[in-house]
Amino acid sequence: MRGAFGADAYGIAPRAAITAEAAFGYLKKSFWNVQAGVGAIMSAHFRSPTVLGALTHCFVLNPYKRRPCIPQPGSYVVESYFEAGIGGFLVDRYDNGIYYNLNKQRLLTPSGVAGFRFHFVSPKWIYMLKLRYTPPLLHNALASHAGVGVGVGWR
Repeated sequence: MRGAFGADAYGIAPRAAITAEAAFGYLKKSFWNVQAGVGAIMSAHFRSPTVLGALTHCFVLNPYKRRPCIPQPGSYVVESYFEAGIGGFLVDRYDNGIYYNLNKQRLLTPSGVAGFRFHFVSPKWIYMLKLRYTPPLLHNALASHAGVGVGVGWR
């Protein structure tokens, strides 16, 4: 996979986000993935744009006879990976702060990332489903502990 676009609900995104990601550092049974995105939080007492990012290492769960960890549409239609890494999001913690008491939101909330990702491989596109457990490393009321993401990548 060279790159991908998608959407995340919860996980490293406080609510929802549009994301872009790229895979690199392909090894025999793993690869690295970097993800970045933008979203927004809308609630009665807090409104803010968000910026998020993650760096994960993905390990293939259904290995088959291949040298690098590069999608092979002729071998498997579905490829599964275990994903682990670190991510986080930024919010404007002072948005609406002049109208309400200081909401004490953190500017940066880092999270651990662990989960599974499934790639549905076609000759031209890779369709992705990501299921993630994302415990926040610093307390934040906006942080979520789990999330889901979908995306479309190209080879």
